Amino acid sequence: MPDEKTKSATLEQLDAQQFSLSGELTMQTVPAVARNSQALINTMHGDVKINLARVKRADSAGLALLIDWLRTAQQKKFKLEFEHLPEQLMQIAKLSELHELLPIHDS
Repeated sequence: MPDEKTKSATLEQLDAQQFSLSGELTMQTVPAVARNSQALINTMHGDVKINLARVKRADSAGLALLIDWLRTAQQKKFKLEFEHLPEQLMQIAKLSELHELLPIHDS
């Protein structure tokens, strides 16, 4: 049986405006990370950056999660940018013509 720890994703706060997302963003893990991160997302304000450099794998559910977070940012009136978007996720965004909606910060 696969180690459940490796098949999960976590959003953690690094400082007031910096967050890090790590793990796998797949159909199996996104519902849990969405639930577990809701309180953290609701406390975000100002100019927020989420670093995805530690995301190991992603599918369309991962893209849906990012878009949901963007919707929340819009409703709560804070600016949200993503850093180090994995190539796999960028390809899905381009195929679905959503890449231009993603605020990607080049660092």
